[in-house]
Amino acid sequence: ITVMDSLGTSSFILTFLLGGTILIGSFVILILLKNKRLKASRFFLAAVLFFLILHLDTFLLFTTQFIRKYPHLLGVSFPTLFLLGPAYYFFVKSFNTQNFSLKRMDLWHLLPFIAMTGFQVYFYIQPLSYKRQIVEYYYSHIPGKDFSFSDWLNANLYMLLLLIYTVASLYYLKKNDKPHSKLLKKISKVLIVLSILSMVMQTGFILQGTSAIISEIVLASLLAITILLLGYWIVDINSLPALSVDKYKTSPLAPEAIEAIHSDLKSTVLKEKLYLNPKLKIADLAASISIPTHHVSQVLSEHVNTNFYDFINEFRINEAKKLLLNGTIEKLSIQAIGAECGFSNKTSFYRSFKKFTGKTPREFFKQKNR
Repeated sequence: ITVMDSLGTSSFILTFLLGGTILIGSFVILILLKNKRLKASRFFLAAVLFFLILHLDTFLLFTTQFIRKYPHLLGVSFPTLFLLGPAYYFFVKSFNTQNFSLKRMDLWHLLPFIAMTGFQVYFYIQPLSYKRQIVEYYYSHIPGKDFSFSDWLNANLYMLLLLIYTVASLYYLKKNDKPHSKLLKKISKVLIVLSILSMVMQTGFILQGTSAIISEIVLASLLAITILLLGYWIVDINSLPALSVDKYKTSPLAPEAIEAIHSDLKSTVLKEKLYLNPKLKIADLAASISIPTHHVSQVLSEHVNTNFYDFINEFRINEAKKLLLNGTIEKLSIQAIGAECGFSNKTSFYRSFKKFTGKTPREFFKQKNR
C-alpha cells in the first residue's frame, strides 16, 4: 500500500483544491496581462504567478498519481523555480522605474536557471526505468536523520534564492519609498514567509522521518494559499495610480492651485457627503468643483499620493468608524453599515476598512468598546 493510497479522501480533496487554485491563478494572470497601464511590470508579476502555478502542477501530478503513468514529466518545470526570485525583483524595480528596461548585466540573474536546465536535460535523457524508480522513491521514501547538507540544499536552493531576492526587493522598496510601496512590501513579506516556512518545513520533515510525498502535500497547500493571496492583492495592484514622473510635466497647475484644489475637494466631499454615493465617479467629483477630470487625477496622484477610490473610501471608512462607535452596529449589520457609508458591496467595505485601520469592522468595534 502506497502512501498516496492511504490518504484516500484527503488526496481527492487536495487534488480538487490544487486544481481550483491553478484555475484561479491562471485567470488572474489573464487579468494582469490585460492591464497595459502597468507596462513591463505586469509581465514580471505574471511570470511570478506562472512559475508558482507550474510548481503547483508538479504537486498535482503526484496527488493524482498521474506522474506514475508519465514519469517523463518529472521535474520538467523545476528549473523555472530559479526564475521566481529574479522575476519578482524585476517586477518591483519595473513598477518603481519609469521606462524600465533590462540591461545586459541583468543576464547574470539567469545563471541558476541555466545551470538547473542543464541538470534537467541530463535527467530527461535517462531511461524510463530510472525515472520510475525516482517517482516510487518519492512515494515510499522516509528520510533519515543522517541527511547531508547537500541533500538539504538540493531541496531548498530555489526557496533560498527566492528569500534572497525578496529581501533585496523589500530593501529596495524601503530605500525608494513611494505611495504604493505599502502594498508591495506586504507582498514581499508574504513571499519571505513562504520561503522561510518552506525551508523550515522541509528540514522538519527530513528530521522527523516524514515520507517525501506527505511533505510535498503540506508544501503544496502552503503554496496554494500564497497563490490565492497574491491573486487577491493583484486586484489592488491593478487599481494603483500609474507611475509617471513626467506625466504632469506640462500641466498648467501651479503648486498653489494644486493645494487649493485639494482643499476644495476635501471640503466639498465632506459638506455634500459625496462619498455616500456608491456610484460616484471621478468625473462627478471634478464636476462638483467645476474643474477638468485630469486636474483631479493630478492633485490626487501628485499632492495626496493616492487614487480616486482610496481618496473617497477614506471618507467612507471614517463615516463607518463613527457609526460603529455610536452603537449603530446594534441596529444594523456590518454589511448594512458599509452600504450606509457608500460601499457597493461587503467585500470592498471589508477590504477598505482593513486597509485604512488594520482591523476588520468587528475587531475595531470590539477594541473600542472594551
